[in-house]
Amino acid sequence: MKRISIFGATGSIGTNACSIISSNLSKYKVEVLSANKNYKKLARLAKKLNSKYAIISDNSYYRQLKNELSGSKVKCLSGEDELANLASLKTDLTIASIVGIAGLKSVFNSIGKTKVLALANKEAIVCSGNILLKKAKNYKTKILPLDSEHNALFQIIEKKNFDLIKNIVLTASGGPFWNKKINLNKVEVKQALKHPNWKMGKKISIDSATLMNKVLEKIEASILFNLPLSKVKILIHPKSIVHGIVNYKDGNSVMLASYPDMKIPINYTLNWPIRTKTNFTNICLEKVKELSFFNPNFKTFPSLKVFNYFNDNEPDYSKFISLNASNEVAVNCFLRKKIKFLDIVNIIKKTVANFRQSNPKNIRDVFDIHEEASNISYNIIKNLRN
Repeated sequence: MKRISIFGATGSIGTNACSIISSNLSKYKVEVLSANKNYKKLARLAKKLNSKYAIISDNSYYRQLKNELSGSKVKCLSGEDELANLASLKTDLTIASIVGIAGLKSVFNSIGKTKVLALANKEAIVCSGNILLKKAKNYKTKILPLDSEHNALFQIIEKKNFDLIKNIVLTASGGPFWNKKINLNKVEVKQALKHPNWKMGKKISIDSATLMNKVLEKIEASILFNLPLSKVKILIHPKSIVHGIVNYKDGNSVMLASYPDMKIPINYTLNWPIRTKTNFTNICLEKVKELSFFNPNFKTFPSLKVFNYFNDNEPDYSKFISLNASNEVAVNCFLRKKIKFLDIVNIIKKTVANFRQSNPKNIRDVFDIHEEASNISYNIIKNLRN
């Protein structure tokens, strides 16, 4: 049986992973399931999958979780320190799907303890890819990207003709505002959360609306596949059927396509390095009829202008950290209706443009730089209100 831990079990990625595992319980032994606040869903999943541990990050929900798990064999824990400790348990595969910088510590601790790290937390690579990849290499932990686009690129590239790659392409649906006549300055939260193709959490849905998800994913792809930022392209593909394209220097292009269902890349990752027979439906091209691609424009997606602040060939992790920190702060404030939609990108650009700091040497440095950048962003927001 394959031993598995899922950090962020109640989110979109975690829920889909649990669904696949629940249909194949003879193949998997679940060690840890974690959630931030959703103790009821966590308890249901823990009992259904018979996990050894269930941990709620927010200590204030510990008693509720314990009550929900009463009578079961699941061990109940809470808090960030315990979460970090559980990430250090030995597993065959760990799914890291906690959103944002909050997931970094569990990602770092799991490397060297898990054989395969299925990474859905793009922010971990963006903020500390140099540190994580070095540790993974030293401890022989295989990192598999779990986002649909990076997973597609991994499937195409994996150890094949890497030196012949001309560039790679990440596709983006365009979110709720692509090709729409709308005043972006008057966008409401409920509009920005309405993604046309994917069912996702609030933070990633807003990132999709601003296209900040692709900004982060472009940086992530550059680091994971060791390519300059200029060799990672972004194309708008409204149907979300082609997830990644690799263009080779010999004139050939290889793309990976599937219907927009996160269970497909999750299933691939759970079973890697082999493929398994499933009930997922393959693309029926005669029904799709048309696959369209467009260059994103800066008017609808001004977030793409942040690449002007980055060095193409050498990752500037302090800048990347400031990018992520300011985005997390701005999105949170937008969701609480403290700022306007277009303020999100403006806050990010102001934070990144003026940020000066040395690159982190360890995880503690990453958190310190992230906190410093977050404080700058909060001050920018404070001045917006005055």
